Amino acid sequence: MRTVLLAGWIVSAGAALLPAQGDAPRVTTEAACAASLGAGLESRRTFCDVLIGATGADSVAMSVPPHTGASTLLFDLHNRFTVPAADAPAAEAFARHEAIVSVVTPAGDVLGRAAVVREFRTTGDLFDRLGGGGRPGGMKGVAPGLPEPARFIIPVGVQAVGIVGSRLTVLTPANGLQTFDTPGRPVALISHLRIEYQP
Repeated sequence: MRTVLLAGWIVSAGAALLPAQGDAPRVTTEAACAASLGAGLESRRTFCDVLIGATGADSVAMSVPPHTGASTLLFDLHNRFTVPAADAPAAEAFARHEAIVSVVTPAGDVLGRAAVVREFRTTGDLFDRLGGGGRPGGMKGVAPGLPEPARFIIPVGVQAVGIVGSRLTVLTPANGLQTFDTPGRPVALISHLRIEYQP
């Protein structure tokens, strides 16, 4: 009898520790992209350019639905590679990109930064190809590199965030090392955008 009562108490205590179903976070994926590149041919993800700017309106913007407490911004960051023609020499195809982006409030305050650094040699270094271009197979001449997952806590009271470019450094055989920080310049691609929040 004691064993049965003890087991019942343990089960009841364990159940009390489990979160109620109503406490599960909600997810929104609604984003406004200043420069959308469309969907990946294989992943079907939507890709946006991350442009150098001061606010989300300059690049990528997301609103947090009505919520309590802090929320969480998640996305995949990709280098934005120019894919050479199929007959280009392999040595000329090499590129190394380092892109830095910032997560900002509507007022332009920086909540955090993320970076992605990858090298391109062959199409095997790409995450996907983008449709809607003039290349063979209807592909665009730019493509996302392998993803770098990013996660940011959005503080209490922040109702919207933007993801903007900060700087792009590119190394190629033809041009050596170049750094770009001009407003409006695309520095990376972004996909799988979502905000988790507690309604």
